[in-house]
Amino acid sequence: MAQVPSPRPLADLINAQEPGWDLVSDWLRTAKNQVQVLPKTPARADSTLLAAQVTTHSPMGAIIYETGGLLVDGGWLRILGSGSPALNRTLMGWNQGKPAGMLLVADDVLGGFYALNGGAFGPESLGKIFYFAP
Repeated sequence: MAQVPSPRPLADLINAQEPGWDLVSDWLRTAKNQVQVLPKTPARADSTLLAAQVTTHSPMGAIIYETGGLLVDGGWLRILGSGSPALNRTLMGWNQGKPAGMLLVADDVLGGFYALNGGAFGPESLGKIFYFAP
């Protein structure tokens, strides 16, 4: 039987040498649509990053740790982070009870969902985003 690895501590998940936030910030500066970066609450950012167990080197980890979420084009698209009053749900909290092998990372005003493939949609598309129309 495979042994489940222990969760990594917060200090191991924060990458100050090569932060993914630099890349995300570049994307935000060059975005064709307006993007609002929602403020984070440090305690929620810490707990959400710990629950996700991804490093801040990755864009997903950076968005979790540095933002309460992102509202694209006036909120047409909502990308989850660590939650804020304007988007009162966290990436990991929103995924509780959801099927394994995917991670819901965003939704839109029409009711569509965006899921990161963790194996549910086949190994050839690991890490790709899939859209589920309402």
